[in-house]
Amino acid sequence: MNKPKVQEMQVGRQTFCLVKKSDYVKLVHDAEGPYVDALEFTRRSIGKGLRRDRLKAGLKQSEVAAKAGIRVETLSRLESGKGNPTVATIKAICRALGQKV
Repeated sequence: MNKPKVQEMQVGRQTFCLVKKSDYVKLVHDAEGPYVDALEFTRRSIGKGLRRDRLKAGLKQSEVAAKAGIRVETLSRLESGKGNPTVATIKAICRALGQKV
């Protein structure tokens, strides 16, 4: 995006920027972007990281689940971003993957 021309204006102790309306509309549109639910984003992010680390370690879900003391279904749900893990569960999985916690 080309940098819009900006004119500054002092009102009292505050400085305001004046921009063309079309530039303003584009800036607002670009800043808003698509709505992303923070909890959903976090779940997916954690899941992708767990799966990536498990595959990097060359382990199957069943092996990690057994080492972490959780069910395979739980690990599968977490890796797919559908679970709601506790800190204790994440720590157990990280330990099972040989990571420092």
